[in-house]
Amino acid sequence: MNRKFLWEDIRRSFANQGFFAGVFGLGALLAYNFVTESLHSGSSYYAIVNILAASGFVVFLPVFPVLGYAPRFCSEYESGYYRLILARIKLRGYARVRITSVALSGGAIVAIPYLLVCLVAVILQAPELENVNSLGLDASGVNLLRVPEDLEMVVIGQTYGIGVMVAVKVLLGFLFGAAWALVGLAFAMWMPNKYVSLIAPFVLYESLYILMPDQLNPALLVRGDDAGHLVSAGMECVWLLVAAAAAMAGFRRRCGDG
Repeated sequence: MNRKFLWEDIRRSFANQGFFAGVFGLGALLAYNFVTESLHSGSSYYAIVNILAASGFVVFLPVFPVLGYAPRFCSEYESGYYRLILARIKLRGYARVRITSVALSGGAIVAIPYLLVCLVAVILQAPELENVNSLGLDASGVNLLRVPEDLEMVVIGQTYGIGVMVAVKVLLGFLFGAAWALVGLAFAMWMPNKYVSLIAPFVLYESLYILMPDQLNPALLVRGDDAGHLVSAGMECVWLLVAAAAAMAGFRRRCGDG
């Protein structure tokens, strides 16, 4: 892999309007959910768990990671610029570099705003109710905030600290963003149209959201609360590898035809 081209491509994948639109758009939606659903809960655990569960947020999540760099190949293909790239680097190297930069960009689009909102939740959630602990339980054990005590992510926070809980959530978000950015890249390779690469991943995601069982459902995996964080992380890696393989196959077909 050409390291110089790799770093140039990664820089471009972060320094573009689509990346900033994805980060700010997702950040605004997360902030809105936090303010309307979790701000006055008095529980950091509740706020963090609830951010991705509130207002049907996960239904719209794949819209954002594809904005960053997934459609880039479409303009390169239409202009013929990809041929100049192939004159500098072999097809396999080009594909690996682009898959890497798209995955990093898409993962960061989800991870950055989610990390920031989680940190705000940790900082601001001083309990507002007397005799209510961080899980929302009063002195008699009544769950005033309805936070399931046996919820796996809450157990992680209670056992290893809320920082670990936030790290797991952010990691799941990064893997989700990377996987769905690569889905957008795969569509761009097989059908090099910018609008297809932006819309088709959302259509596919909605279909999987309706049809897939819990342990395979991408909308549930990103939360880590339903299938468990290890299963969720493992399955998100599977989705990521499948999307990368589809993108690689598309590179070989599309650039070979060029």
